[in-house]
Amino acid sequence: MSADVEFSPFEVVILIGITQGMIISAMIALRKRQQLNKLLLLGVLITFNLLGVKMLIHTTGLWHSVYFRYFPLAFELLIQPLIWLYIHSLVNVSFKLSRKHWLHLVPFAISMGYAITVYIATLPAVDLNEKDAIANGLSFNPVKQIEEILAIFSAIVYWWLGARLVYRYRQWLFDYTSTTNYPTYNWLRKLSLLFFILIGIWGLTSLLENFLIFQIRPFVYLQVFFVYLSSLVYYLGFRGYLIADNEVMLATLSQQQLLTFLPVQRSGPALSVSNNEFSKQNLLKEQIENVFIEQKLYLDPELSIQKLADVLGSSSSVVSKVINQSFGKSFRTLVNEYRVEAVKRMLDSPQSQQFSLLGIAYECGFNSEASFYRIFKSIAGISPNTYVKQRKPFTQE
Repeated sequence: MSADVEFSPFEVVILIGITQGMIISAMIALRKRQQLNKLLLLGVLITFNLLGVKMLIHTTGLWHSVYFRYFPLAFELLIQPLIWLYIHSLVNVSFKLSRKHWLHLVPFAISMGYAITVYIATLPAVDLNEKDAIANGLSFNPVKQIEEILAIFSAIVYWWLGARLVYRYRQWLFDYTSTTNYPTYNWLRKLSLLFFILIGIWGLTSLLENFLIFQIRPFVYLQVFFVYLSSLVYYLGFRGYLIADNEVMLATLSQQQLLTFLPVQRSGPALSVSNNEFSKQNLLKEQIENVFIEQKLYLDPELSIQKLADVLGSSSSVVSKVINQSFGKSFRTLVNEYRVEAVKRMLDSPQSQQFSLLGIAYECGFNSEASFYRIFKSIAGISPNTYVKQRKPFTQE
């Protein structure tokens, strides 16, 4: 007669999460062409799956079995650098793992080596109390407390490094290029904020536990934390898997550019500048408007700040500064506004019926269907299809 195995709602959620992670991992592993960003994403998902297994060992009571006591699953110091390396591989297509990057995995290797040592040392013992005595002789509990502090500190450091990478990439993207099929990674920026909240929750719960505010450690807040973490990681896995290879291939921002990039001053409080400098900025602003109106540089889908600067006979840094300060917007936004207006003009003309909507978009400088619909709606306030329907009566007259 066998007893029915019952799982708590929390354990069911973890099992679902592990299953989902295994499915996405298998889909990535079975891809014919493996890029570094996909391999790193696979590493993140596998690592989190193993952390889920570790959680289940404690919640299901397997921790009290002879063979699962002190089972080595010390992956708490691995997932943070893996996510950071994954972000690196997204914003820099030329990124490759080097020896200095492997050094970021040393704390994890030491932690896992210690966990394996404890497991091997306690494995011959068949009594749980004897196992605990051996582990305590190896300072198991103090070491785990130190590892938890290091894990939180590691999460803060790598979160900051990853958020900085995303910020610098997006600054470069909006201030220095107008190519519309570069990925913006807006979802990654939002995910970074959610991870920041997660780290705050983690640090608070650890503080409450270490100062014994809870005399008996409840699993409730730990379960909430882990469910929240699993949601973020598997959302990262889902979005990361959907990224097309050619989408990442376009993000050719070099390592040197990321390290040396300094954000330009955007519009805001008036800066203290001389009258001569102010006149130069106004003159350059007029020149920028003229080349867009007369030469229609925005029709070039590969237009960059450097190309515009070459036409103006100026430097890219100066042109970028003038656009940000005088126009109050990024180079990318300015160019896309001209492109959207060009699309509107073509749609308003009787000749527009000879072309498809996507054909008109390409004629006006867009080179990605998805980005065209997104950018047009963000600037015009309505979708291109809605605009066509609203303007149709005028084009038929």
